[in-house]
Amino acid sequence: MNKRILKVLSVKLMLLLFSHMAYAQKAPEWVLPTTPFNEAETARLMEKGTATIQGTATLKKKGKDNFGVKGSQILLFPVTPYFMEFLELKKKFNSRKKQATMSSVAFTYRVEGRFVDDKGTFRFTDLKPGKYYIISWIAFARQKTVAVQTGTSTSYNVYGYVLGSSPIYEDYQYDVFIENEISGFVDVKDAGAVMNVVVHN
Repeated sequence: MNKRILKVLSVKLMLLLFSHMAYAQKAPEWVLPTTPFNEAETARLMEKGTATIQGTATLKKKGKDNFGVKGSQILLFPVTPYFMEFLELKKKFNSRKKQATMSSVAFTYRVEGRFVDDKGTFRFTDLKPGKYYIISWIAFARQKTVAVQTGTSTSYNVYGYVLGSSPIYEDYQYDVFIENEISGFVDVKDAGAVMNVVVHN
């Protein structure tokens, strides 16, 4: 087989591999709310106020509390009919094939916060009275075990001939970090109110 044929086969093999990868990573079908997004009303809800929402975010797994770490993101959304339908769609469509989403315009109407320490402490200020939805993602460690071949055991007969061999395995444990969503509603009733909340799973 000459070099030209080998080159053509290599290119075809690479194209086949890339097409397979593209198929495997196919984007899900996005499902949007059918409720019209009222941008003017949402913008009014986002106007500057005097209320504060503060507290902690925690994820409990197997009896252990995991907290949002300093600098990681926590989001606050004003609750609207459009947003409520989005939350309902999330319950139905949250797979690799179909996922609920918001329009790019609707997603811009949010407040981005950061945890101020490693105990999940957050604070949102300058809010108007109204209903809000807080959401973040907290990582927790899950221990995995993998068997690794560390050697081979060989048996011999009395004459020194090999009868057979078998691999020797040893279990190794390692941590895999997985993110889970935590979220919750907060109802700010009065101007100047300070709401202390705990957001958890």
